[in-house]
Formats: sequence, C-alpha cells, structure tokens
Amino acid sequence: MIGMVAGFYLYLADAARFIVNLSVPDAEEFSELTITGEVYGGCRNACPSFQVQADGSYRYLYTPEAGAAQVIRQGDLPVRLRNNLKDVLTPTALEKQSTVIEPLVCNSYSDGIDVQYDITLNGRDYFIDSCGTNVDGAGVLWKTLGSIWTYFELTGGNN
Repeated sequence: MIGMVAGFYLYLADAARFIVNLSVPDAEEFSELTITGEVYGGCRNACPSFQVQADGSYRYLYTPEAGAAQVIRQGDLPVRLRNNLKDVLTPTALEKQSTVIEPLVCNSYSDGIDVQYDITLNGRDYFIDSCGTNVDGAGVLWKTLGSIWTYFELTGGNN
C-alpha cells in the first residue's frame, strides 16, 4: 500500500513539474529582442532591410549597385552598437515613438526614402515609421537605430 501511495505521489509530482514548465514563461521570453528595419520609397525593389537578434546577430539584405541582384550578409553587430541599442530601447521610448500620427508630407511621397522598424522587446511589439508614427528624428533612439544602417553602409555588412 505504501508503495502504491509513494508511486502515485511521484507520478503527480512529475506531472505537476511538467505542467508548470508548460505554463510558466521562460526567462528568455522576457529578454527577447528583435529589430527589423526596412527602407521604402524611391529605392523601389532595391530597398535594403535588416534583422537584428538579441545576441547581436544580423541578416542584412541590400543591392550593391543599380541593376545587381540583392545580397544577404550575416554577422554580428559590434559590442558598442549592441550596448547602445540596449540602452535606448526602452518600453517608454518605444511607446512614445510608435504612436500613430497622420503626416502631412513624407519623403516617400515624392520618391524619397522613409524607414520603418518593427521591434519586439520583452514579448511586446512596437512599430516605428518615419512616415506615420511620432518619430523624434533628433532623438537618441532614432539616431541609434540609424547607426545600424551606418554600420552596414560603412562595412557592406561584412564584419
């Protein structure tokens, strides 16, 4: 009898651990970060884009010259740039700049370039667009996101 009770207890304890593991989110979910940046407008079908993961790894898609095929580069952002991103990507800053607005004029309206970012931070999605959200173009968040493009332009996406 004691063996049966002990076996039943171990069965329930093991099942409870399994159920808890299914329902409690991982610590990694809370530190989730993905940044997708896309240029649109006058560049048409040759617009660059990138995706950066929490560990700093990236995929950068661009067209090296007019008429050439698009190229994908992969690598890791420099530690300095990763640290800058971690400092400025706060829920408060992202919420403020992802507030939807009705722009009077956008660069992409007249064959210019606009930029949009889809950012996932700690399980929450933010969408920031130079043509349609409350972007502070002179602010540290926007400038830091822009430094990713600068890095790709200066290195061609090669480390």
